[in-house]
Amino acid sequence: MATPQQRYKVLEKVAAGGMAEVYRAESAGLEGFKKIVAIKRVLPHLSEKKQFIGMFLDEARVSAHLSHSNCVQVFDIGVGDNTYFIVMEYVDGADLKGVIEYRRKHNLPFPVEEACLICVKICEGLAYAHELVDSKGDNLHIVHRDMSPPNVLITRHGEVKIVDFGLAKANSQLERSEPGIIKGKFSYLSPEAAKGGVVDARTDIFAVGIILWELLAGRRLFMGESDLETVRMVQAARVPSIREINRDVSAELERVLLKSLTEDPKDRYQRARDFGRALNQLLFTMGRSVSSFEIAELVEPIRKEREQKRRAQKRQSIIGTLIDEAMLEFTSIDTGGDRKSTGGGGSVVGSLPLEIGGFKPNDWGEDLGNLGLSTPRSREHAGDAFEIGNLAALEDDPLSGRVRQSSSAPPRLASLEGDSDPPPPVMPSPARPPTSVAPPEPFPSPHGSGKSGVVAAVVVFVLLAAGAGAYFGGLIPH
Repeated sequence: MATPQQRYKVLEKVAAGGMAEVYRAESAGLEGFKKIVAIKRVLPHLSEKKQFIGMFLDEARVSAHLSHSNCVQVFDIGVGDNTYFIVMEYVDGADLKGVIEYRRKHNLPFPVEEACLICVKICEGLAYAHELVDSKGDNLHIVHRDMSPPNVLITRHGEVKIVDFGLAKANSQLERSEPGIIKGKFSYLSPEAAKGGVVDARTDIFAVGIILWELLAGRRLFMGESDLETVRMVQAARVPSIREINRDVSAELERVLLKSLTEDPKDRYQRARDFGRALNQLLFTMGRSVSSFEIAELVEPIRKEREQKRRAQKRQSIIGTLIDEAMLEFTSIDTGGDRKSTGGGGSVVGSLPLEIGGFKPNDWGEDLGNLGLSTPRSREHAGDAFEIGNLAALEDDPLSGRVRQSSSAPPRLASLEGDSDPPPPVMPSPARPPTSVAPPEPFPSPHGSGKSGVVAAVVVFVLLAAGAGAYFGGLIPH
């Protein structure tokens, strides 16, 4: 029996970076079924880069295994017009980076209890991923390898979710990692990763320790004047006493924190669940109850600020908004695996099913010496993300307000937190067969059929009507 097509109607662009774009979209099904999702789409000019697409598929392949309340879910994957996209659960909230920046901007210290609870939830998500097994009962050995504030999303209800497994190391990975290759944000590497050694679950535990230290200290832990200096600091793993910076931190909490940040992996917590359990036990001794309700209160002012900016922008340019959002659709096809055309210019809009283990391995990554790490940079730029291995469209310098840009791509539109507007992606419902994408152009291809001509006429009519309405409604001065 043929499977009905799954269609996605794009509502707005949430974020744009040098490698991918994120859209808030609506999934339309039978009998009026609708669901808000996030679509992460590779920029067209990167679709020809085999290594990059390999990493993008890795993210989808690894995320397809995950089904946990503290991990963003993948809903679909597809390809169309030579560009790939992932459909994910949509998170209406902010990322941890934005929360940190907002509180620092308003001189608000991060509550100790909330910081510990957020890290407990991160550990719960990581413990699930680290211990996940396949259908045969074999451990998948998933390691995130890029745990940092931008990759921790918090919903408006206080739920904490891990996103972007684009650098994850797993047995089912398409792109095999090479020994000695550094992947991930330099400021959140573990000492063994910074030395180019073998990484495992304890690397993620070290990164969570860095996040907790920075939440409590209100500043970066490892941040040098250059990437190379930052890497050297991580390799040495010298951690200043948190109690000298924040007197609200107890001696027991400092002991737990330092155990997660030891240079030798053998001296760290061996499992994410052990680190999370230790933090959870401390929460019961702190004298103040804390829950997802308190976490939600950290996110709410950021959401309100973002909505105010969005409304102001719409008032300033209603026509521009209509043009940006006009007629952009993504389509999912049957599970048969045949790629189909949209009927306009013969563009490919289908995709093969996402079959774990069905790809041939290819090497990717660059040597540390080719990264130009010895080039001095200002503190503002220190600890930048490893460009080739960073798929998150919302990835910025973890605790700085700078948004990464690419010389060949437009600047990022949103960073999910702080000064940026849009919210982060999160993936919907059960994994489904591949999807297809209609070209993300506001108007149909000039080589399209008679149908595309009708669509073009409709778009023009809608824009003219909107312009007239805006004019007579007083939105456009006259």
